[in-house]
Amino acid sequence: MMKFRYVTRHSLLVTAISCFVVTAAFSQSNDSIATPIEIEEIVITVKTGFNPNRQVKSSASLDEYLQQSEKVQLVKRGSYAWEPAINSMTTERISVTIDGMKIFCACTDRMDPITSYVETSNLSKVNVGSGFGDNPQATNSIGGSMNLLLNKAGFGDNEWELRANTGYETNGNTQAYSADGSFSGQWFYANAGFSHRRSGNYQAGGGEEVRYSQYAKNNAFTNFGFLPRRGHTIEGTVIYDLARDVGYPALLMDVATAEGFITSLSYRRESFSPIFNKWETKAYYNRIRHIMDDTRREEVINGAQMHMDMPGTSITGGIYSTLTGSRGRHNFTANFDAYHNRSAAEMTMYPLDPAHPPMFMLTWGDVRTFNSGLALSNETSIDRHNTVRISAKASLQRSGMHDKAGFKMLQTYYPGLNPYAGRFLWKQPNTVLWDLSGRYFAVDRFLWNVSGKYLYKKESWELSGGGGYGSRAPSVSEAYGYFLYNTFDGYDYLGNPGLTNEESLEGNASLTWRNHSLHVKLDGSLFYFTAYIIGKPDDRLHHMTAGATGVKVYQNLPHATIFNTSLTLKYRFLQYFQWRNRLSYAIGRDDKNAPLPLISPFGGETALHFSAYHFTAETSLHGATPQTDFSPEYGEDRTPGYVIANLSAGYEWRVKDVILHLKSGIENLFDKNYSTASDWNNIPRKGRNVFVSLGMEIFK
Repeated sequence: MMKFRYVTRHSLLVTAISCFVVTAAFSQSNDSIATPIEIEEIVITVKTGFNPNRQVKSSASLDEYLQQSEKVQLVKRGSYAWEPAINSMTTERISVTIDGMKIFCACTDRMDPITSYVETSNLSKVNVGSGFGDNPQATNSIGGSMNLLLNKAGFGDNEWELRANTGYETNGNTQAYSADGSFSGQWFYANAGFSHRRSGNYQAGGGEEVRYSQYAKNNAFTNFGFLPRRGHTIEGTVIYDLARDVGYPALLMDVATAEGFITSLSYRRESFSPIFNKWETKAYYNRIRHIMDDTRREEVINGAQMHMDMPGTSITGGIYSTLTGSRGRHNFTANFDAYHNRSAAEMTMYPLDPAHPPMFMLTWGDVRTFNSGLALSNETSIDRHNTVRISAKASLQRSGMHDKAGFKMLQTYYPGLNPYAGRFLWKQPNTVLWDLSGRYFAVDRFLWNVSGKYLYKKESWELSGGGGYGSRAPSVSEAYGYFLYNTFDGYDYLGNPGLTNEESLEGNASLTWRNHSLHVKLDGSLFYFTAYIIGKPDDRLHHMTAGATGVKVYQNLPHATIFNTSLTLKYRFLQYFQWRNRLSYAIGRDDKNAPLPLISPFGGETALHFSAYHFTAETSLHGATPQTDFSPEYGEDRTPGYVIANLSAGYEWRVKDVILHLKSGIENLFDKNYSTASDWNNIPRKGRNVFVSLGMEIFK
């Protein structure tokens, strides 16, 4: 837990170069630290990066580690690439960044969350923020934000570190291998690594095989930095991630290829002024390529179902420049960021009768989005007991479709979109609005948020309270999606470019008491939405997907609410033991008082951990009550309750400069067949699973 509009590519490049020049030109130690205010939590943190050998299950994926967070829930569609949710809100309402870089999914079915393009070996920590204001680079973060901070070796005294890990799991014949190394010099550092994971179909409780749950994934990364002069730092990052043959048993299609290329270059100036202590500017580029495929499905192989290809691409380029400083009791941050994203997806359907021609449809008609914003925050230490933090962000966003065919398809369902109607700006004759090929319409939006937080600390007590108000723009699917089939409720979804901005009023509070052995925390948050965006049935439209129930069109509801609360208790006793407990509850309602989808019921976990003489052991229980508060309109049904037991143990020994780690354990000890309320179409989770891993670290 940590206390603490549219432009051309050329104009975006000019903006990036200008920020670098201005940052480099602004120069001259102020190491004062004010009382920090709690953002929320850090899921992963160690000095030189996330070390899997320190965890209970060292071969676990990032998804499995995120499950340990108090604020993060995960929507599962298979055994790979789970979609994170914060405060019971998913992709549209949260912001996920990698080292502050904006990255957007390329899949219309959310099969490639941003967390799927990094590995634990490339991370130092994960910052999870609730509501507004915790991450200045976040955009549309009504529910919260997650920033995946990369592992950077940093500068040192010519130190080397090598690390390797291998793991095996019996359920699914899952294998994981990773190796990484780092060098820290006085003027230069670098770290790089490679990891490979693969798994076959896993078995649910009772031995039931979950077909199409296989996957294979490779990830390579490098980070580097050097000091051209003291106080001046240049850093770079390259990540390449490639997943193949990824099965999604909860969906109708699998993934042939999910490929991510992520790169950045930054300049940082430190200790240059009595007031300003750091100024960092980063330019970045990423390209996500995602190809859905169903050629391995039995129905397609046997000719009972037509074959479909669904490729998608998301390309993002951007920049941010963050200035931090302190004066007296004030710590402040100013951040400017801008990004340009291009999202395109299509679908080709091949009829069972080869005499008929294939059918083609643009599901995202080459949607372009440009967003630029300014965020400001100030944290004031009133005295040693009281701290106040205020933050605000305002941004301008222009988005629109660039593809003529995609525009014509959407115009069929929105014939009232006339030139100059409402917020729609149309391409005029002989006028270039986007680039040399022009575009067909654009929507301009003003987005903003403001938030505040108060923290009181005295002796063993800590009390915090805060609130915020802000807005978000519709996502690409919500505004421009064209007949996107949702297997959860069985409807085709049609985007609505006329949606208004969704707005939210948030309130939060927490109470903590701790001493040397006991830590108790109670917290809660309430979100009240206006113009809440969700799909609703439109009986006038006919579905395009065979077997679909109907068509839902995204629209603004008058209001909706989401409430989350949790209680955590940690107790250390008899020197070697720690007892951890967590209970959580959430509820969501739309304007008709119907339950919102993917809201988890009452649940919790308890774990007893032992650590002494290089030996560790842990036993844990986690579970949830039945999901009885569900809405069939959104595709939900009753989910039975469950309790799962896990056991694990590990031993560490050192031979000169080499540290060896051996870990082993059993998950789902009693082979329970179960699924959670956030598991897509009630896909069952893994049954009994025995894992073992061996890790090695070498220091020089």
